[in-house]
Amino acid sequence: MAGAGFVGRAMASDFDGTLFFGIGGRAHPLRRFLSRDLEAIEAFRAGGGLFGVCTGRPLGTVLADAGSSLSFDFAITSSGACVSDGVGNTLFSREIPDDDVRALLDATRGQTSRPPFIALGSGYLVLGGAGIHGLPKAFLKRLRVVSSVDDALAMAHSGAGTGVQVVSLGFGTQECAARFVAGVGELLGGRVSAFQNLDSVDVVPAGCSKGAGLSVARGRLGLGLVGGIGDSFNDVPLLDEADVAYTFNRAPEVVRECADVLVDDVVGALADLELR
Repeated sequence: MAGAGFVGRAMASDFDGTLFFGIGGRAHPLRRFLSRDLEAIEAFRAGGGLFGVCTGRPLGTVLADAGSSLSFDFAITSSGACVSDGVGNTLFSREIPDDDVRALLDATRGQTSRPPFIALGSGYLVLGGAGIHGLPKAFLKRLRVVSSVDDALAMAHSGAGTGVQVVSLGFGTQECAARFVAGVGELLGGRVSAFQNLDSVDVVPAGCSKGAGLSVARGRLGLGLVGGIGDSFNDVPLLDEADVAYTFNRAPEVVRECADVLVDDVVGALADLELR
């Protein structure tokens, strides 16, 4: 509950498929953000609430797509491996050790349906260019192709970079992705966590998740009553951590079962939270 020194209400929202619809094309293929969502977010913030994004993406790609359309007060990115304020100042960051990145990519070679995406804070690297041409053009423009794991790791540590936050793997089917998630703990001895998003999987440092990132944001930013909204399997930790959990009527059943309130859009979630 909110107390002295705490923000009265805050909402943490998944990005792709919940708030932003421009890359995957789900639900609204011709739109990026829904204007009614943006209007509701600004009204919520004007009333004293804090709004944040909570996503598997690295921060750089969120800022690029948000542009001038979406303003937010905090960001939980790379599936909880990074937490930052609304202007990108890092509050928390954790990386996968280089040896574990190599071991993961060695173990999954030949099992995936597309090249691995390696997430740094600034954006995605893609290991090898074959198999990526079927992706949406807007997303392809954001990928930087590297030829080897060593090149990727060198780039991750160059400049102000600190390392790899996420390795994203595509498995072609939801069943294959689920089998990988079930076995990843044994694969790397519990040193990483993995979260399924339909037929892809984000591998992050052990202990990181969208829910753990929200817990960090609570403490660092003094969040009071917190709502969380997401649409897919990897949002379950976010929904579990939130005081009030929201998902869509269209979400998979396992996600709906984790929610307190079912809504049709972010507008509905914000309206409900403001009544609490």
